[in-house]
Amino acid sequence: MLGKLNFYSVAEAKTELSKLIADLESRDSVITKNGVPVAAVMKYDRYVKMMDFMEKVKDLYLLDVGFEGIKDPIEDILKEN
Repeated sequence: MLGKLNFYSVAEAKTELSKLIADLESRDSVITKNGVPVAAVMKYDRYVKMMDFMEKVKDLYLLDVGFEGIKDPIEDILKEN
């Protein structure tokens, strides 16, 4: 999976935003700051499909363990550090 990603520094992403967006047709991109990944960029329809999948997995999980006293696992994943 990581081999199929494009990597851009923040500066490159700023100057080459149109190219970054065009490249999303073939692969997702990672934006780095000082060589450390800080953001992932993907086509919007892929993002929607992933979020839909996560909701379905959450629903199946809640059916399995019950709803009482269960924290939403998706909320934990989406929280910023």
